[in-house]
Amino acid sequence: LGPRDLLHLAWTSKDLRGMLMSKKAEWIWREARKTIVGLPPRPRDLNEPEYARLAFDPYCHVSCVLMGRCDNVFWEFQVRLCKKCEAR
Repeated sequence: LGPRDLLHLAWTSKDLRGMLMSKKAEWIWREARKTIVGLPPRPRDLNEPEYARLAFDPYCHVSCVLMGRCDNVFWEFQVRLCKKCEAR
């Protein structure tokens, strides 16, 4: 499974979330991340699930608008912004 798949699994139930978001599961996220070519290195201040959310959750982190994809990831600021929020 890839990181996006792990995110989706973690969002399906409390039990899976508890298991996948635990420190013991970090190795699963690391291995999943290795399958993605060209992904920037994980910043030290983000854990594996936080990094997966930044990279693969397709929604703006500011407006939380769930309409359409938001492909603008600003890696240096660790945020994903839609065009509307980027223009602010």
